[in-house]
Amino acid sequence: MLEPIPIRVEPVETLIHADRRLAFQVVTAFGASSGSEGASTRILKDEGGRLLVEFLTETKQLFGRRKVYKTVEWVTKHEPDRIDFEGVEGPLAILRDSFTFLPDGGCAVFRYESEFAVRWWVLGWIVGIAYVRPMLRRFMVGHVKKLKETIEERARRSKVYPQVPCSHPEGHVMEEAA
Repeated sequence: MLEPIPIRVEPVETLIHADRRLAFQVVTAFGASSGSEGASTRILKDEGGRLLVEFLTETKQLFGRRKVYKTVEWVTKHEPDRIDFEGVEGPLAILRDSFTFLPDGGCAVFRYESEFAVRWWVLGWIVGIAYVRPMLRRFMVGHVKKLKETIEERARRSKVYPQVPCSHPEGHVMEEAA
């Protein structure tokens, strides 16, 4: 059987006006609360630095339709620098994501990278390039925007990691998360 062909998605990067340790904590609060718009997480297994997490993720489809996808992923935490996600169950043959948090003064540069593959070898690759990659890219941009808002709101209230001025103007975005 021929292996699926991996496809990389252009990374999404933004500046978050918050300490990267706080950003890391917010992003790794799996199962803490159920998200809006059909999104939620649930920890299935905890192996210390590695978690098996079920994600329910809502995405926009063709013609404005919405669909909730279920994936089960191994999540490996490299505190406070990086979080790696590797899909083990879901609609894609391969799913590998990573979130990176780099310090930048009092801010954090947040980078979301993704690689995936669709089953069915070359036909899957064509479907992946034409349909899945643009949909996944739109999801990534929206997800980064929501995470940025959540993290910055939490930083405004934090006593442990209070928001401090950083060298970039408020609202600066390296990759527009529209």
